[in-house]
Amino acid sequence: MQLRPWNTRLKGRIRPPSDKSITHRGVLFSALAKGVSEIKDPLDSLDTAASLAVIQNLGVKLIERTATHWVLKSPGYQDLEEPRTIIDCLNSGTTMRLTTGLLAGTPFLTVLSGDDSLRERPMARVMDPLRALGIDIRGRQGGKAPLVVQGGPHRGGVSRLSVASAQVKSALILAGLSADAPLTIHELLPTRDHTERLLKAMGASIEVQSKTITVAPGPVMPYTVAVPGDPSSAAYWAALASLLEDSELLVEGVSLNPGRIGFYQLLQDMGAHVEFRVIQKSPEPIGDIRIGWAPLHGVVVDADIVPGLIDELPLIALLAAHAKGDTVVSGAGELRVKETDRIRATTDNLRSLGVEIEEHADGFSVKGGQRLCGGVVKAMGDHRIAMMLAIAATVASGPVVLEGAEAMEISYPEFFRDYWRFADE
Repeated sequence: MQLRPWNTRLKGRIRPPSDKSITHRGVLFSALAKGVSEIKDPLDSLDTAASLAVIQNLGVKLIERTATHWVLKSPGYQDLEEPRTIIDCLNSGTTMRLTTGLLAGTPFLTVLSGDDSLRERPMARVMDPLRALGIDIRGRQGGKAPLVVQGGPHRGGVSRLSVASAQVKSALILAGLSADAPLTIHELLPTRDHTERLLKAMGASIEVQSKTITVAPGPVMPYTVAVPGDPSSAAYWAALASLLEDSELLVEGVSLNPGRIGFYQLLQDMGAHVEFRVIQKSPEPIGDIRIGWAPLHGVVVDADIVPGLIDELPLIALLAAHAKGDTVVSGAGELRVKETDRIRATTDNLRSLGVEIEEHADGFSVKGGQRLCGGVVKAMGDHRIAMMLAIAATVASGPVVLEGAEAMEISYPEFFRDYWRFADE
């Protein structure tokens, strides 16, 4: 796909696609509660389709499906069915990791697999703490999928996480619901808390104190989940508004969860005009974000704030190239084990567009004040790399050929609809 530079500013508003993380959880958690659960404004994408496949293989019925409304009916956790076949999690790490915890108390065997990329991603990080609770979970050598989970009775107790991962934390919380005693989880760093918020709304007994979460075993009730817009998807347009002079963008109806707006707070630190307006506080804070162009300057990003903007770090590299001064990102080794090695993918692609960027083991450094040139770039099967490169093309000095743009189907199937709409306005 050939993309040409834009000779325009960005003015307007957007309600981005619905939040992927919350849609995943709404779908998967519906299996826990006997009865009918509803998901309003779900994200319909390849990743969330993987979570739907999981629960349907476990005996949950999708009794209504429209563009804005999914209705799911579960027989209840105790009456879930043993899958008759291997469950394909496609490319969704969230689906696979959360499902391991969901299956912890089930009296049957389940096999989870996925595409080539997912089968190479690290699963020992979730397998090891679940095994410590007495859960029988196995994988290939090196902690890789396919995974085999034989659910059954298991312990509560204390679990100390060695990685800052909302997915691992969520798997343990789900396992705690079916344990024989309360489970206390100590996080390495605070991560997004969508799981805690939604399960609390469903009636689970969960206490949160800073980086410590305690969950008591017990049932939950069906719930109606209203999914807000995804701040990570909106970040591409926020970045564009920060790159094109005299731009202003209103992002409407997005999650303002503190664990999800780190990118926008860093954008403020870089000099952009960013304003938040909270419309709903519970169970998820939801509201609007207004972004206005201003000259950007370089920043230092370290491990303490990385969990809150991990998905947007490739965008930070792009913004840094246009900022005054240098930018250094460290403590982001987690980027190495996403859909692709995002540190390598970011540095190689931006370098091919003329950016002076240096790769580090756990991040990168970018020399500011640069102008991108045209060239050929590759998404490498990663939706976030693909979208970042499409945004980069708007400010390049010549055409950019983007290979693998179809990766956007994973989280933002209508990305180019919005892209061309903004380009034409």
